[in-house]
Amino acid sequence: MKRIFALVMLFAGFFSALAQDADLTPFGKAKPEVEEFVAPPAWDMEVAFAARDTCELSMDLYFPKDDRETHPCAVFVYGGGFVQNNQREEGVVKYCRRLADAGYVTAAIDYRLGLKGVKSNSVLKLAKNLDKALAASTEDLFSAVKYLMDNAPELCIDPSQIIIIGSSAGAMTVLQADYELGNRTALAAQMPEGFRFAAVVSFSGAIFSHKGKPQWKVQSPAPTLFFHGTSDELVTYDKIQVLNLGLFGTNSLVKRFEKFEYPYMCIRFGNRFHEVAAFMNTCFDQTLGFIEQYVVQKKNWRVDISVTDPSMDIAQPWTFTTKDIYGK
Repeated sequence: MKRIFALVMLFAGFFSALAQDADLTPFGKAKPEVEEFVAPPAWDMEVAFAARDTCELSMDLYFPKDDRETHPCAVFVYGGGFVQNNQREEGVVKYCRRLADAGYVTAAIDYRLGLKGVKSNSVLKLAKNLDKALAASTEDLFSAVKYLMDNAPELCIDPSQIIIIGSSAGAMTVLQADYELGNRTALAAQMPEGFRFAAVVSFSGAIFSHKGKPQWKVQSPAPTLFFHGTSDELVTYDKIQVLNLGLFGTNSLVKRFEKFEYPYMCIRFGNRFHEVAAFMNTCFDQTLGFIEQYVVQKKNWRVDISVTDPSMDIAQPWTFTTKDIYGK
């Protein structure tokens, strides 16, 4: 199996044996030279996948430990409001390692932060800026997937089994990518003809549409797993629409999936806010179960589940809104 593990190992300097009294043991003998070791990072390899005008984008790769020749691939897109890079946040690293241990070559990708430092002095300006930021992150996701496909043999990836997973801004990105692919827009032009994602998993995501209710005109969406809190006001649980311009969250998207009989699973968390965006590890087993049923077994189910679980209460629900983050 061709696999390159770039494990970063950092070494501190040596202690000088007799330079100071502090370098002596309690018995007066010189301390031996000690090599201070810093543990390697949890990811197995970092690679650059795209160069933009403002930056170079990279991904962290996590590999399964088994010896199979090829594996399905999970691509994770972090959240952070398009202003913050959370690619190596502790929960993200844990989640990606768990996916790798479950048998997926896992890529945690970087993308351009289109709202970082951007001022939005009106709701319309914020919508315009969000549209641009989402277009950039979606283009970057496609570039990452294209890199993985082009290097599939070396990375031991089955290019027909690519699953995209996102949290918050990342969830918006994965849903948007499948929407653009389903309409073969210019953003999806770099993907091969006929390419489809094996599945999409969204933790508190939404789709931005310029043409009213989302429609997938060229190809149907991939089987999609939606997680969302019903009280989420940051990434809308339902929809925000003015004429044909709108942001369509889980509740409105599920109605579209139902109407056109697209396969999906929706898990709604009653009275939950945006904290559901960080439920990747909490809902790990549900995600693997969805992939087994919808990708491996190719079920065309439409499943809608409402969850109210007091044991999942957290001390500080994420009740913030767009005004808290962007000032509008």
